[in-house]
Amino acid sequence: MTKQEFDRLSEKYKAGQCSHDEIALLEQWAALHLRQQDRMIVNELELLKIEAPLWNRIQASTGLLEAGKPRFTWLTILTGVAAGLSLLLLAWVLLPDTPVRQDEEVSIVGVQTKNTGNMQQTVQLADGSTVLLEPGASVVADENYGQQTRTVRLEGEAFFDIQSNPEMPFLVFTGDLVTEVLGTSFRIKPRAGQKTIEVSVVTGKVSVYAGGGSRKKDGVIITPNQKVVYDTELKTIRQDLVDLPKVVVPDPQKLDFSFDEIRVDSVFSVMHRTYGVDIVVGNPGLNRCVFTGDLSGLDMYRQLDFICEVINAAYEIRGAAIFITGNGCSRVL
Repeated sequence: MTKQEFDRLSEKYKAGQCSHDEIALLEQWAALHLRQQDRMIVNELELLKIEAPLWNRIQASTGLLEAGKPRFTWLTILTGVAAGLSLLLLAWVLLPDTPVRQDEEVSIVGVQTKNTGNMQQTVQLADGSTVLLEPGASVVADENYGQQTRTVRLEGEAFFDIQSNPEMPFLVFTGDLVTEVLGTSFRIKPRAGQKTIEVSVVTGKVSVYAGGGSRKKDGVIITPNQKVVYDTELKTIRQDLVDLPKVVVPDPQKLDFSFDEIRVDSVFSVMHRTYGVDIVVGNPGLNRCVFTGDLSGLDMYRQLDFICEVINAAYEIRGAAIFITGNGCSRVL
């Protein structure tokens, strides 16, 4: 049967003008072609069951309803799918796989370890990673941990030291917040009174995002001396610097923080390499300011206080970076 013949007989069928032989011929043709596209039709029917209004429109447009009763035959299904093809394609675009709601917690089945004492408790995971639980905190490792995934759920505060495995990311679920790493050390600290969760990185990189099934994640990637603060009510993530940045260079013994008649942009460059923190100078003229001083033994913020006092500037913490402002200085190079 040609397509033109099928179209002509389909119109007669919908108008109730087909003979028994013509109906048998149509259904035989429909069954033959449906076998070739069985998986496609099944998927489309599943979609139609989800979208009842869409299915009703297709039925109404192709005469699939008669006296309020559906007539489901191979022929009616095929003609319905053919007539509603454009609607189906639109529905596939508009109705992707149902994502996990952002505020929906992922269930993890496994053995729970809870620190009921007054001291920190170390939990050894199957892959050699460790979790240092604070008093009152608990962790559940997935029952299949280390086989296909490395997933745990945390309640309370803990410090993680994770073995590197590029092929199997490590996931920590805290409420609806997800912390994802390949191999690093970091701390997760819920603040119940403030209704926030704080994630800070000591080594490596960590991806932190709100739970959800879409490709676009509401989150950030943080590195050493950076942290994120997640508001559990507003569902917002704020990137920031930790309260006391640590030295991140491999051999801190080789650091020299004694400067003599050197441009301040060179000093900022040393600090960037030392702490891994971006320092942005708003006024390019400040880069030529001359700095002399010994910053050894001072933490990063006290070093910045010292530098800014010498060059007549000020600094602000903007997200995970330091922003230097000022009108200039008297001595430049």
